[in-house]
Amino acid sequence: MAFEGVFSIISHIKKKIIYIIAVFGAGALLSFSYMGEVIKKIETDMFWRLNIPDRPDSAKQLLEISSDLASISNRLADNNSISGNNSIIAQNLTRASNDILNISQNLYLYKPNIIYLTPMEVIMLEFKMSLIFGVLIVSPLILYYAYRGAKGRLTDLPFIREKKLLIVLTIIASIALFLIGAGYAYFYMLPFFLSFLYQDAMNLGINATFSIYEFISFIVMTTVILGIAFELPVILTFFVHLGVASRKTLAHYRKHAYIILLIIAAWITPDPTMFTQVMVALPFIILYEASLVIMKLTGK
Repeated sequence: MAFEGVFSIISHIKKKIIYIIAVFGAGALLSFSYMGEVIKKIETDMFWRLNIPDRPDSAKQLLEISSDLASISNRLADNNSISGNNSIIAQNLTRASNDILNISQNLYLYKPNIIYLTPMEVIMLEFKMSLIFGVLIVSPLILYYAYRGAKGRLTDLPFIREKKLLIVLTIIASIALFLIGAGYAYFYMLPFFLSFLYQDAMNLGINATFSIYEFISFIVMTTVILGIAFELPVILTFFVHLGVASRKTLAHYRKHAYIILLIIAAWITPDPTMFTQVMVALPFIILYEASLVIMKLTGK
């Protein structure tokens, strides 16, 4: 009976495949023209923590001052009748010139440089992102057709009939948790993580240059992975309802679960300082404990 319901859903979706493809294509095509603005928005959102100077020409002005000081120092050094005091002045001017030159070079490093490495890199990135937007746009339609196909079939099943409210709440919770996880990654964790790494490189005098394709792909993939990872309470509750695990078992092995969550966090954010790993693992641990509380309240 359950398989008949599933086949009914698939059959109904297959009948509407032309409409699904049409909406997907239209959504991808329409969003493609806006991908340039989306990419700019992502770049701005990721670097809002950086302390970019108010005057972008400050580095150029300091470079000119450094050049003038170096010129004066050279003239004093070339003077045949140079005295001891002039020699000291020339040396001090040289040191000052070098210090100002270093400052001007560091000012140039405040804004990361986003580049493309292959001729087709930017347009392929826009195409890939437009496909993702197309999937997001067509997803509600697919869910609607799935519901139409399941209506009158799956509702006859005892589990679906008795757990209808639970299923609705699970769907709502899944969407909400995904949005919370994706929002946490995009608006807080990633800007902080990138700013931390960037400032560390800047202190070493290293200029930041990112491939546009790799940079945006990293942002999108990390955001999606964190969104999926925040589904942990739903997944654990689902396992408990299936009888795969029990609340008592999950509570007993919570320390082992914490280690696994730390390993997952290390995989998502390969940061040797462990700081960003904690930023990822801490929400996981909170969600794990929240799952145990929910199971206790629901009697599972």
